[in-house]
Amino acid sequence: MLWIALHCPTLSLDWIERRFPAALIPAMAVTVRKGNQVYIQQANKPAQQQGVTAHQSLASALSLFPDLVVVEHDPNEEMKALQEAAYAALRFTPNIVMQGSGLIAEVSASLKLFGGLKKLCQLLNRAVAAQGLQLCAGVAPTAGGAWLLARSASPQTVINGAGAKFRSMLDSLPVSLLESAQPHLEVIHGIGCKTLAELQQLPRGGIARRFGPKLPIELDRAYGDSPDPQKWLEVPEYFQQKMRLMAQVESVELLLVPVQRMIEQMCGWLAARHAAVSAFSFVLHHEYSLRQPHKSTPINIRLSEQSSDSRHLMILLRERLERTKIIVPVWELELIADEITTGADSNLELFPTAQSEATSLNRFIEKLTSRLGSQAITGLKVVSDHRPECSQRFEPLGISGLRETHREIIPTEWARPAWLADPPLELKLQRHQPVYGSPLKLIEGPERIEAGWWDDALIARNYFIAENELGQLLWIYCEHTPAEKDKKGKESKSWYLQGLFG
Repeated sequence: MLWIALHCPTLSLDWIERRFPAALIPAMAVTVRKGNQVYIQQANKPAQQQGVTAHQSLASALSLFPDLVVVEHDPNEEMKALQEAAYAALRFTPNIVMQGSGLIAEVSASLKLFGGLKKLCQLLNRAVAAQGLQLCAGVAPTAGGAWLLARSASPQTVINGAGAKFRSMLDSLPVSLLESAQPHLEVIHGIGCKTLAELQQLPRGGIARRFGPKLPIELDRAYGDSPDPQKWLEVPEYFQQKMRLMAQVESVELLLVPVQRMIEQMCGWLAARHAAVSAFSFVLHHEYSLRQPHKSTPINIRLSEQSSDSRHLMILLRERLERTKIIVPVWELELIADEITTGADSNLELFPTAQSEATSLNRFIEKLTSRLGSQAITGLKVVSDHRPECSQRFEPLGISGLRETHREIIPTEWARPAWLADPPLELKLQRHQPVYGSPLKLIEGPERIEAGWWDDALIARNYFIAENELGQLLWIYCEHTPAEKDKKGKESKSWYLQGLFG
């Protein structure tokens, strides 16, 4: 087995900062209460530049910078931020474990699919960091070992403990990284144990009696000397995610980052369920205002075909957002997966299918529809009518048109041209022979089309396939009526060009 651990050293700050647009993040700090005193647990960079530091009393911090934004430590919000990050990580492995201030992922089955350990580690880090979390990463053959390596890493670095050097890397780690050792650190340091290697040299029974049984168990699990069962993250049956913003936003541009995060979460959830979305809703929630009596602005998106591609879904949603006028500020976002279908992964196809070949066209049409509106995109619809000029018509190409896989077409043994003339073009005659560039030679026909009695637009025509000297094939006809006679008494028919063959 192979594990990648992602530790979030500034999680208590990250869950707040990620809800601010980047340009609006203030100087702020997270506080924790110890007895009757309130202390600074963590401060962000703008606050640190004003002299605010960790372990400082709140009174001292406010005396240095009175405009400091103070937020109380909230473990529930931290766990929610981790869970949202875990959803994004599910795109790369279904085996995710929530671990305190981070995540642990078992990735041995995902290495080939994502191009090896280095590439997978980069993708996993990028997906979780895009959720607004600062990360340290560790790789090891055990979950506990990977977690200890991640906690010892500096921000935005990866410690790779996979291989023969794993145990020696663990030996050099400080004892203070062990969670079960926290209440006994002073005693452990007092007996001369500062690293895991030194702790390993002590009698195991004595460690258990003096510091409790959890300490040797945690140590053995980290080294892989005893089993370490894990509880995988379970995803809910339905996806409905909300994100409350810490600042009221009136610009669509400032919403794109949190929107992208929520789309990534939904796609990770879909990957865990081996499913795809065919319709989803994005809702902008507003505070009540006289300018906007409605409390929310829904954006409903229906796809022509199921998809779990975060890039494609984000493009569609961004196009719709840019056409949405935000009259009053937005204070909360909500994303709902309305219709879910079990879909096959097109990347697993050995040979392209008709559906996979049509995907790019359908997605292009979806993008235009999102950008210009459904009424701006029109397409040809086949109509069950023998008359060529009535056999098709233009109409808005909505999602139903894209999804239409079966059209009722009147069967015929005769070939039909790709382009029809509207209206049919009357051809000149040369010695009673139709001309189009040169005299036409009739090579097939006649085909009698007689229809339209039901709507008082009766036609009765004889159709022919003709060819000119350039090799062009034309679809021409003459009316099935008694022919007129010219001055010499010869029959003279009028010929019309109905269409051209490709």
